[in-house]
Amino acid sequence: MAKKDNNIRTAFFLNLAFTVLEVTGGLISGSIAILADSLHDFADSLSLGAGWYFEKKSRKGSTDNYSYGYARFSLLGAMINAVTLLLGSIYIVYASVERIINPQNPDAYWMLGISFLGIALNGIGVWKLKSGKSMNKQVMMIHLLEDALGWVAVLVGSIVMLLFDVPILDPILAIVINLTVLVFAMHKLVQALKILLQKVPKNINLPELRQKILCLDKVKEVEHLHIWSLTEEKAVVTAHVIVSDIRLLSDSSAIKEKIHAILSDIDTEHINIDLKSSD
Repeated sequence: MAKKDNNIRTAFFLNLAFTVLEVTGGLISGSIAILADSLHDFADSLSLGAGWYFEKKSRKGSTDNYSYGYARFSLLGAMINAVTLLLGSIYIVYASVERIINPQNPDAYWMLGISFLGIALNGIGVWKLKSGKSMNKQVMMIHLLEDALGWVAVLVGSIVMLLFDVPILDPILAIVINLTVLVFAMHKLVQALKILLQKVPKNINLPELRQKILCLDKVKEVEHLHIWSLTEEKAVVTAHVIVSDIRLLSDSSAIKEKIHAILSDIDTEHINIDLKSSD
C-alpha cells in the first residue's frame, strides 16, 4: 500500500512542477492550448493531492462513527476529480472559442518544446498509477493519460504551425482536447453518483437471485433483498427471508449457508441474512 501511495505522491509532485512550467511557457508563447493544459494540469494537481489523501483515508477500518469503514472516501476523491475536470474543461472551451473569434499567433517553438516535456512527465505519471484498481486511482490515471494525449495533439499542432500560418489551429486543439475530457468526466461522475445512490451493481440480476433463494428447501418468501455498492469493487447484501419448519439452529445455519453459496459470485464487503419463521 505504501508503494501505491508513493506512486500517487510522485505523480502529484511531477504534475505540480510541470504546471508551473506550463503557465510560464503559455504566457511567453501566447498559446491558448498550453494555457488550457496548464489550467487543466493545475486542476489535476489538486485532484491528485485530494486523491492521495482520500486513498489513504479509505483504508481505515470501521469505527463507531463510520461502521462500514472509510472505503467510500476513495469514491469521494473520484467525484472531486471528475467535477474539477468538468468545470476546468468548460472554462477552457469558452476561452478557446474567444481565441477563434480573435486569433493570435502563438510561439510554435515554445509549444514544441513544452509538448515534449508534457508527454514525458504525464507518461511517467500514467506508468506510476496504471496498476490502481479503485475508481479514484483510475480517474487519476486517465487524467494523466488524457493530458499526455493532449500534449501529443499540441506537438502535432506546433509542427503544423511552424510550417503553415494557421493560428486558429491552437484554440481548435484546445477545444478538441477538452471536449474529450468533458465526456470522460461526465461518465465518471455518473458512475460515482450511481454508487452513492445505492444502485444495484452492474452484472447483478436481482430477480434471478431472488428466484434462486426462493427455490431453496423451506424458503417460503424473500421479503427484502437489497444489494448495493459500498465502493466500485465491493457490495453489501442484506436479505430478510421467511422460512418454514425451522426447529433447530442447525437448520437455520444450513439455509444461510445455501444463501451465501448463491451469493458467492458477488464480491461482497458484508452479507446479512435474517431468517424469520412463518410458523
